[in-house]
Amino acid sequence: MSETKAQETDDQRPSQAYAEPGVDPGESPWRTVAGREVYRNPWLAVTEYSVIRPDGLPGIYGVTDPGANATIVALDERQNVCLVGQFVYPVRRYLWSLPSGRVDDGEDPLLAARRELAEEAGLTARVWTLLGMYYLSPGISTQATFIYLARDMTAGTPQPEGTERISLKHMPLSAAVESCLRGEICDAVSVLGLWRAQALLRAEDDGGRSTRSVVGDP
Repeated sequence: MSETKAQETDDQRPSQAYAEPGVDPGESPWRTVAGREVYRNPWLAVTEYSVIRPDGLPGIYGVTDPGANATIVALDERQNVCLVGQFVYPVRRYLWSLPSGRVDDGEDPLLAARRELAEEAGLTARVWTLLGMYYLSPGISTQATFIYLARDMTAGTPQPEGTERISLKHMPLSAAVESCLRGEICDAVSVLGLWRAQALLRAEDDGGRSTRSVVGDP
């Protein structure tokens, strides 16, 4: 079977990660005067910008850039979704969420999604559908997530990183959406991905298909 490439529209690509003095978008009420990187580690960078605010006064704006993210709604033939559970250090809580992870610089988000699903859940999928690109916290960060629906899966052995101690569970997609409504799944991108997948499946059941899929091995 031939492979069909999924096309990203302009509104599905994240904007330029760093602002540059004198090249602000014409519709922006902010003006960038200068910028300097104030912190960097292997996972993120923080840039502080000197700006002219919308009210005309000088100010500063701190922007965090952790890089892009890929999140996967992995469904089996019975429409059970795979969830990963782990203790999340920044919020000091054990959370259930969709498999997700960083998109390396210059990496195709689909390849990152394939890698993260295999590492965290031990799953490979034959059919991939891009559900959309969304900014996670645009008031302070450039990070965008690419959410994929993965289907026609094969099970393998998870290979989590040393920073991950992961549990896995599978539950009906409808039950996962109910868990979101009860606040039991409270990771924002997971809530969005589950609802987005449910909306797509309902549209397919109604005879519509508004997204393109990638079929075949990478």
